[in-house]
Amino acid sequence: MSRVVSINTEEVRLDAATWWILKLDSNALTDQEQSALANWLDEDVKNSEVLVEVAIVWDKTNVLAYLSDFFPHSTKDISKPNTQIDFWGFKPALYACLAVLLISAPVFFNLNGSSFEPQQTANYETEIGEKKVILLPDGSEVVMNTNSKLSLDYTSSARLLRLTQGEIYVRVAKEDRPLSVMAIDRIVQAKGTEFVVEITDDQKVDVMVTEGRVVVGIQPLKNHYPKNRSIQNNLTPPPLLVQLADNSNSLSAGEQLTLRDSAANKQMIESDDIEVRLSWRKGGLIFRSIPLEKALREVERYTSVEFEVLDEKLKSRVLTGRFRTGDVTALLDMLETNFGIQAEFDGADRILLSSIQ
Repeated sequence: MSRVVSINTEEVRLDAATWWILKLDSNALTDQEQSALANWLDEDVKNSEVLVEVAIVWDKTNVLAYLSDFFPHSTKDISKPNTQIDFWGFKPALYACLAVLLISAPVFFNLNGSSFEPQQTANYETEIGEKKVILLPDGSEVVMNTNSKLSLDYTSSARLLRLTQGEIYVRVAKEDRPLSVMAIDRIVQAKGTEFVVEITDDQKVDVMVTEGRVVVGIQPLKNHYPKNRSIQNNLTPPPLLVQLADNSNSLSAGEQLTLRDSAANKQMIESDDIEVRLSWRKGGLIFRSIPLEKALREVERYTSVEFEVLDEKLKSRVLTGRFRTGDVTALLDMLETNFGIQAEFDGADRILLSSIQ
């Protein structure tokens, strides 16, 4: 069952105050940052109180002195805050999050005007043959398949994942903010569900839902999410602007949608086929009566080895079996024993397949 994590105003305030203390303790503020801090302090008296409490908890007396000198209008009696913040009353999960923040997590803030929204960002990738399980800040879980690239942008109002390569399985923690996954110019939005998104080698986007429901739409990525977007831009995933034909943008459990350009192909997926599709999560590959050529392309995703079938008639031979991802030796043994196919290495990473004479 997915863990529910809600982000309230006080937690956001604490995140912001913690970030400012770390920023003040490590570097002098730029003019823009000084203005942003002043605006944030003036927005709510509780902001200055929490800021001072964080500095006291972390024993940052140098920061207190800096604040007294630089922002006397916003930090009167800074050494004696009016309200004692019950830090130790916050959930342990929040403190774990703050510990990560203090050590390594890249958390940024919108410095454009007085709006001050914490933003968590991260980048993940897997090598060829690697699988990675990631627990996201909201309690959602992502399993990354081989050779995949993913980035994360979270704020108190938005959850956004960008898949630029490969395949991911997402288990979404239930909360009010929808979680959006962008793949090429497609955006998948969900609340408390489980689904798979894959960018294929020919740049198709496959979406398969295993639990709950998702909505899939088309989003002009370059206009709303430029690659060099600075931290001054607000992060708010746009609404789904395009309705796909025949209501094919709404997917429920057991349904799959394949998209390329303006084409959309929606189909039902049997439970056995879902098991096959997700076998990589357990480190395996399941083939059920598929052409040899197609099976070899799937095996290549998990290894640096490339296969070339020299006999055209072999490409359409039907393959059924279970293999561990990357176990080329077991595959070659099975092809020789069951199909009379011999393998010849052409260098370290190329295998030629032909019929045994």
